[in-house]
Amino acid sequence: MSEGVKNQQFLLGLFGGIASISVIGLIILGVVFLSGKSGNTPSVAGQQNVVTGDNNQQQPVAQNQANVPGVTTFSEKSEAEICTEDGKPVVYLFSTTWCPHCQWIKDTFDEVVSKYVAEGKIVAYHWEVDTNDNTLTAQKESVVPAKDLAIYKEFNPGGSIPTFVFGCKYSRIGNGYEQKQDLAAEKVEFEALIEDMIK
Repeated sequence: MSEGVKNQQFLLGLFGGIASISVIGLIILGVVFLSGKSGNTPSVAGQQNVVTGDNNQQQPVAQNQANVPGVTTFSEKSEAEICTEDGKPVVYLFSTTWCPHCQWIKDTFDEVVSKYVAEGKIVAYHWEVDTNDNTLTAQKESVVPAKDLAIYKEFNPGGSIPTFVFGCKYSRIGNGYEQKQDLAAEKVEFEALIEDMIK
């Protein structure tokens, strides 16, 4: 085999190896980029977006993992003070009637917060943003108050549902335990957050 042919084969092998390494590198970069896009937001299967009619882009609030014993699926707003109404912490769920993930958690959330509302320990709202109704009242509302919509947009500028906000300090987008079908674990976290706010 001539020296020229050997050199050509060597160069082809060298460039082939470089091309393979480059493709692998691009794949790795893609995986790193995609995995880094979610930031501190919990990854929740089945999140869906709601059109809120507001095109103003807000930045999400700075959040870290909630520092409450027994709570692993909520974030905590940095340096937040508990928001109150009539001197009681305010708890929110924002959902829709058509979202299956909202329907999955609805009864458990409503049951937990209704117990604390009845005991006079918190104020709670479960706004279905497609009907503008608070499911925790007997009457049918037709408008979500601007102050409550502002909370929703502050903690979830993208408008995903369900969105949970406990005392304007703890929040979560999506359900934490739906994949495991574990409503008991959801209840434990809701109660732990409420107990932390009322202590």
